Amino acid sequence: MKAPVLFTFGNAGKVLLLVLSCAVLSCDQTTVSSDEDSRSGFQTESEWLVAEHEIIDGGPGKDGIPPIEEPKFSDASEVTFIPDNRRVIGLIKDGEPTAYPYQILDWHEVVNDESQVTITFCPLTATGIAWSPKEGPDFGTSGLIYRNNLIAYDRKTGSLWSQMRLRAIHGEHLGATVDPLNVLDTTWETWKSMFPESRVLNTNTGYSRDYKKYAYGSTYEDMDGVILFPTVNRTDTRLDAKDRVHGIFTEDSLDQDSNVRVYEYSAFGEDITTIHDEFEGEKFVIVGSTKLSFVIAYQAELNGEVLEFEPVQGELPVVMMDQSGTKWNVFGEAVSGPNAGGRLFPAKSYSGYWFAFRDMFNLPEIYGFEN
Repeated sequence: MKAPVLFTFGNAGKVLLLVLSCAVLSCDQTTVSSDEDSRSGFQTESEWLVAEHEIIDGGPGKDGIPPIEEPKFSDASEVTFIPDNRRVIGLIKDGEPTAYPYQILDWHEVVNDESQVTITFCPLTATGIAWSPKEGPDFGTSGLIYRNNLIAYDRKTGSLWSQMRLRAIHGEHLGATVDPLNVLDTTWETWKSMFPESRVLNTNTGYSRDYKKYAYGSTYEDMDGVILFPTVNRTDTRLDAKDRVHGIFTEDSLDQDSNVRVYEYSAFGEDITTIHDEFEGEKFVIVGSTKLSFVIAYQAELNGEVLEFEPVQGELPVVMMDQSGTKWNVFGEAVSGPNAGGRLFPAKSYSGYWFAFRDMFNLPEIYGFEN
């Protein structure tokens, strides 16, 4: 297997752990030889929307990290393999709260859900994104990395998709964009307190993996100096590299010059907090909690009326109330009051590590940060 390039300030033992973890990811899978680049399995003469020299061979090869094709689910009350502090990606699927644990996504990175939803997760950048592909959920892992971030491919055309850029960067669908679904990135403890009757992706994946362990080592999530592939912008130290942030966008087609504003998870109070903000001419409400470890964002309008929200404590999944007395849950659904039945339009946004946003986009804005 082709070994990944390492860029780290950590000690040698932890670096070795990460290398071994990468090797385990593709242990029983077909891998590329040391003199073969993963991009050889795709159109090599097509145009790229990013600098081709920044496309790095991640090692396992095309589908060397196997996607989950037929996901199986359990009731939350039956799940015992997730510690309270481990994280999940949650969404409302077919009207039902559904969680996808990091512990499984770490090892597979792509879930082609039978409900016409594809979930992509990049363990290196901690970014989880879901969308409904126009041609159906039929994506794989390309084995390629762009700025430490996952590049997926669609099996129908072989087009390559940058996860964080939300668009195809190579192939027949060049320039096509992804409209992300509304997802909540939080701890298992918070998720099950919000949705105790939710469905949860279980370990019946068809693959032999130790889903109780950390695929990239237990220290990867919080050690700033441990980053597997070279980073682009190491001089921007406004936040620590592994600080968790939530970024919002307004543009349809993202590139390195796109404007993004990020909100630090740690900047929210222990209690649920709401922030009203205007970005690129649009009004947003961002709601989150440091203690509950979540941040999620919505456009702050309903039927042309700008709403003002205040946080609601102790009524999860209800997290805020508008000026009419209507209460809203964490997925932007009005559950009681004059606006009951209403739904807020989610911001184009996702969560991840600060270094990932810093590298993927030029000079992201940090809410509340004075340069």
